[in-house]
Amino acid sequence: MEQIIAGRFENKAKADAAAAAIVRYVDRTDICIFHNNPPGQHGTTTASAVEVINPGLEADDESAVSSAVTAGLAAGAIGLVGGPVVALAAAGVAAYTGSLIGAMGGMQDEQSKQLPNLRPAGVILAVRIARPGGEKFVIGDLRIAGAEDIESAEGEWRDGDWVDFNPVQEPHLIAA
Repeated sequence: MEQIIAGRFENKAKADAAAAAIVRYVDRTDICIFHNNPPGQHGTTTASAVEVINPGLEADDESAVSSAVTAGLAAGAIGLVGGPVVALAAAGVAAYTGSLIGAMGGMQDEQSKQLPNLRPAGVILAVRIARPGGEKFVIGDLRIAGAEDIESAEGEWRDGDWVDFNPVQEPHLIAA
């Protein structure tokens, strides 16, 4: 595993300017610039990563289903009075409303409030630290260039790319 220091920028021009400063003392193959999508919009998100993003998802589903069933039963009772057409319309409206209320209620559980610190969208400038002590210079240049978040990571670096970057993993931010 390689030591990696990365900074997040609002656009590629700012990341390129930071890379131009860093390339004075770091080889170009040790610098990688890429875009990180907003949380929840990663094309490689696996089912286990979704559980990390929303650990209360299963509870939300159960709450929505139970609310929808209860509302559907109430609509059936209304249908006994109003006839089959009224029963179908009431069941549809009640089931939708019940599932919405159930989902909203389930979203407030304690487990859902403890979400990890997810990486915001932006352009990431990652630098492989090949020489001991090099991280101090990289961190300094990232700060000067206006990086919004600077993190330290360990990862696999191959052919100028951080190949095992995980967008849903909580970053280890470096204090300002």
